[in-house]
Amino acid sequence: MELEIPAQAPSKTVLLIEDSATVRSFLRRVFLKQWPEANIVEAKDGREALHEMTRCKADLIVTDLQMPGMDGRSFIAKLRSNALLKRKRLLVLSSDDLQDLRDLYVEDMGIRFLKKPSSPDEIMHAIHSLEAV
Repeated sequence: MELEIPAQAPSKTVLLIEDSATVRSFLRRVFLKQWPEANIVEAKDGREALHEMTRCKADLIVTDLQMPGMDGRSFIAKLRSNALLKRKRLLVLSSDDLQDLRDLYVEDMGIRFLKKPSSPDEIMHAIHSLEAV
């Protein structure tokens, strides 16, 4: 009698775009607690994130807005203007006023906005609402 090995759910790949190592570490812990098998890819700005996206298939992207180099607003504009990437699920987590971005992307169901600081529960709630889309 052969043992059946259950198919393992594919692990998620999360791309974290944040210039603060402390915030990246916090977010890494939040995601690994929820998805222990997740592949967490980190980038310090939008330019580095675009490079990382050529090497990994991110299921979820979490970005800050204020970063040196390519900031989050520029990254989001590039992402949303690319036919292959515009459907990526995106969580914007920033201390900036997010109303102008909310207005700009009002009909984009694949994006959520959270004001920093946010609790792990708030972050995961936003992500679960993205997964439901």
